[in-house]
Amino acid sequence: MSKSIEQLGFSKINIGLAITGKRDDGYHNIDSIFQSIRLADSIYFAKHHSVVFSGIAPELPQYIQDLIPYDERNLALKALREVQAYTGCKAGAAIHLLKRVPAAAGLGGGSADAAAMLLGLNKFWDLRLTTEELMTLGAKLGSDVPFLLKGGTARGTGRGEELNYHSSPDPHWLLLVKPEVSISTAVAYGRYNGQSKASSDTITTVLSHLKNNDLYAAFTSSANTFEELLFPDHEELISCKEFFTSRGYPTIMTGSGPTMVVLLDKATQALALQEEIKNSGHNWLSLITKTCTQEDVQ
Repeated sequence: MSKSIEQLGFSKINIGLAITGKRDDGYHNIDSIFQSIRLADSIYFAKHHSVVFSGIAPELPQYIQDLIPYDERNLALKALREVQAYTGCKAGAAIHLLKRVPAAAGLGGGSADAAAMLLGLNKFWDLRLTTEELMTLGAKLGSDVPFLLKGGTARGTGRGEELNYHSSPDPHWLLLVKPEVSISTAVAYGRYNGQSKASSDTITTVLSHLKNNDLYAAFTSSANTFEELLFPDHEELISCKEFFTSRGYPTIMTGSGPTMVVLLDKATQALALQEEIKNSGHNWLSLITKTCTQEDVQ
């Protein structure tokens, strides 16, 4: 057993997301490009005679902190229970989760924590689980977890767990902007009527641009079915996206929202935009980060 370790849980964005149909199991099929970003939570592991789990999110607004449970509802703790059940391991650990990724934001924060827990426990308890075993455990926890176990850039189909990995574009600066809008993913999916401007052809086009290392074209050619489903009822999402597109910045909504992802050339642009957001009186959480390569997330 290791003395103490830190395991990062990198979050993700979706560069385009098409809902392609409803499944017999009640879920929906999607087609999307998953891209790891450097914004990450940390899970710390230290020796202890039993399992003790705690967490904190001091950098996030109070309304987001209030959304994050640190009991058996937490996806990271559910991942630990899956490991215990699968391996029969009775070892202890003092585990502390430091949240930096906003919850309910379309960034896969909870899934990133589950992935980090699986990876961290495998090292800390010296379990020697294979990548395939970890992927199987991850898929039981959530559709985004398998991708976040490996990270980088991948096309995800099925529920998002069927992954085809590709080389990542060069790192680019991003500004993540989350309006104070609460959106239920289940409600959003419930509005899907089988029609979407975003399609698998859209995602194929996005992927071709990524293969050419052209993130700008990937952003501007992408589309997200959830924008079609949510924008009509959430005017703030429209105004948030237009705040940046009207200034010439490629901007997309990630996942089921509500976070907008603004593509930038340099960090100073992000700082200037944060000042403009503040001066405009918008109560939007904004975070500066970069896209990851596969090497960044190892």
